[in-house]
Amino acid sequence: MSAPVIQDRVQAKKEVRRIKNLPTVPGIVAKISRMVENPETSAAEVGRLISQDQVLSAKVLRMANSAFFGMSRKISSISQALVILGFDVVKGLVLTSSVFDMIQKSMAGLWEHSIGCAAASGAVATILGREDAEEILVAGLLHDLGKVVLALNLPEEMEIVQKKVASGPILFYEAENELLDYNHCDLGQWLAEHWNLPESLAEPMRFHHRPEKAVLKPECSAIVHLADIIIRAKGFGNAGDILVPPISMAAWEILSLRKTDFLPILEILEPKLANLCDLTSIK
Repeated sequence: MSAPVIQDRVQAKKEVRRIKNLPTVPGIVAKISRMVENPETSAAEVGRLISQDQVLSAKVLRMANSAFFGMSRKISSISQALVILGFDVVKGLVLTSSVFDMIQKSMAGLWEHSIGCAAASGAVATILGREDAEEILVAGLLHDLGKVVLALNLPEEMEIVQKKVASGPILFYEAENELLDYNHCDLGQWLAEHWNLPESLAEPMRFHHRPEKAVLKPECSAIVHLADIIIRAKGFGNAGDILVPPISMAAWEILSLRKTDFLPILEILEPKLANLCDLTSIK
């Protein structure tokens, strides 16, 4: 007999705390593996490619923020992590990740949505003149990691949510709230806590649908919220539903955005998405 669906928050949180590793996209692992075998490859080149994958980024950041390294401040970007860990450690981490099971084919669309959101987050941060644009890009990359947890660690719960989404026009997030006592944002927050990620990454994972709730890093959550909607509207990847929600007025106010800001954001984003299309074609 199969295990019962976990609808209780306490049970779900315990399930998250049992997570040690998540699978990653095999095409990226293969490409990075080839790069690190080349003695002429630099750590910066590997870092740029790692930044395109949400699970590898999370693993690297998790290690950089582990008690083993004893850092006095949280590490929130891949470039910082590479400095802390060193190229040899990152190389070992990347190669080791290839032994994990391949990510489910049904989640390829979610991965594409995530790297698209990362690109959009970076574009918005750049237009706003933020010095932490790389950090915000990583936040965009990781924002939906809770959906990966739901799919791979709570598959029955994922199935009932997907059936609800398929039955009518409803956001994935809204379907979760109707059916479960938690949602992918909660799962992302618990995973961020479990992996000791900084608030600049944890808050957008929790509040990218409700940026007005963010307290410590509201701008980060607001940027990821906006990026998520932009990339949905562009139809890049699949966030689990076909709807494009409205932009939160709170996010608009937090970022002091103007309608005229959208054109330069798109001018930065469009070529990035074109390049990402080549990346997502790697299998």
